[in-house]
Amino acid sequence: MSDDAELLRRYTDDHDEDAFAELVRRHLALVYQAARRQTGDAHRAEDVAQAVFTDLARKARSLSKRPSLAGWLHTSTRYAAIHAQRTERRRQLREQEAHAMNAPLHSSPANEGDWTRLRAVLDDALHALGERDREAVLLRFMESRPFAEIGARLAMTEDAARMRVERALDKVRKLLARRGVTSTSAVLALLLADQAAAAVPAGLAAKITTTTLALQVVAGGATAGLGFFTLMSTGKIITGIAVCLLGTALVYETVENRKTHGSLTASKQQQAELIAKVHDLENRLTSVSNRLRASEEDGAKLLAALDSAAADKTPPAPPARVPITHDYVESRYKHAQELAKAGQYEDALKEFLWCYDEGMAPLPEYGGVRYSYVLQMIAKLGETYPPALASLRERRDKAEQRILASPNDFTATMSFASINHYLKEDTRNLQFYDRLKSDDPRKPVFGSHVYDELANAQRYRDAIQAKPYGRMSEMVETLTNRPADIRQSQRTEVVKVTAKYVEVLAGTGDLDHARALIDRILAFNNSAEAKAILQTHLTRAGHPELLTVAPLAP
Repeated sequence: MSDDAELLRRYTDDHDEDAFAELVRRHLALVYQAARRQTGDAHRAEDVAQAVFTDLARKARSLSKRPSLAGWLHTSTRYAAIHAQRTERRRQLREQEAHAMNAPLHSSPANEGDWTRLRAVLDDALHALGERDREAVLLRFMESRPFAEIGARLAMTEDAARMRVERALDKVRKLLARRGVTSTSAVLALLLADQAAAAVPAGLAAKITTTTLALQVVAGGATAGLGFFTLMSTGKIITGIAVCLLGTALVYETVENRKTHGSLTASKQQQAELIAKVHDLENRLTSVSNRLRASEEDGAKLLAALDSAAADKTPPAPPARVPITHDYVESRYKHAQELAKAGQYEDALKEFLWCYDEGMAPLPEYGGVRYSYVLQMIAKLGETYPPALASLRERRDKAEQRILASPNDFTATMSFASINHYLKEDTRNLQFYDRLKSDDPRKPVFGSHVYDELANAQRYRDAIQAKPYGRMSEMVETLTNRPADIRQSQRTEVVKVTAKYVEVLAGTGDLDHARALIDRILAFNNSAEAKAILQTHLTRAGHPELLTVAPLAP
């Protein structure tokens, strides 16, 4: 998936309107819901969202170094909402002075609920966070991004992204408490998740994209506009001018509506300025219309040429194969996800399988995605559409045949092990692991997939070969390097992982390293529950004397 910086680069350098449309689609919910919270009005929230994305288009080049725009968009929304509120208050004051004030369209209820109280101060609390903390919270709760993607955006591991989100959420909770809104982190997370799930008005993304792009063309002047159109094919010229016409009409309509809305108090000078702007827009519209007529003539010539070619008896050449590029594969992968969400399972499966079989295989940057996310998507699809699971088993069996035919086919080895994992058939990996000779180079690959099965079966020697002490130590170091205020349930999970490592080390007789991990985990969590978990695993390994504690009360 292209990051925000890549989409901005394509928009600024290649005039790629689809790239800007993707940015709007990706972040509209974050911007609109933040604007709605701060203005308290759906129509003003739409106006604020339009202003924010117009500002994004204007500053696109200077922002193109940012891999993620969530933080910048939230800050920009905050300032735009403040400006909109001030403008609205000034308008109301002018109407009061002119004795033409209507009743307010929206009033606040006397008894506000929990969300209403939170809404009033939430964005101030988010703004008070550091930039990376704010980015993490927005990506997780306002855009529902998985931790793996957040880590990629912020140049950190998935676990580090999870910890950053948890710490940042706790900071938000404390900031809100200072403002009189008390809650637990869990309840706060649910409220934020509800915001992410709240519906954005239908068609708003298309409206904002169209208007913003049209405003950029109009603001660029006639010369810049002609320069832009020369970069497009005949078909895109017609489309681009149509977009411009629609955008100009929207701008004209906005000016007229605002002129009417403020007619009670607007001065003659303000009216004259608005009329001048309308005349200017009409002149631009005439110029664009002339270009449209010229483009239609070019289109007619092109159609005539196509008709002439169709009359030729020579059969047409077969269509050229679309080159497999990063962007093309990404578009097919996203299309597959959209089809799955829409319930078009058969078509979704075809697209996912194309990505796995053809699209991602030759592109090294998609290696991890191919063996994880794509297989996970197909397996999930299989929960409601059984042919998806059948397709995975078919590819697993073919991979196994390739492994048997060529022991050096590591691609087939990875496919076989990964597909078994997502089919929840890890026992097949363990069976295959047992068939491999000790010096087979594929044995470590399978060992990493069957480590838990080996440990549970008390096959400690095999487990230590699959995951040596060095890797265990690094993992424990990462897991215990967490803030002191994390939840007890999280501490317990870290203890369970480490206790299994301790069991494997003790079971192989590596008692010094086992003691080292025991000391490290007890420094992290010295509770009676943690000691009881360690004692259970040490007893299984045959070395209960390494830690003697009273059994945990039931």
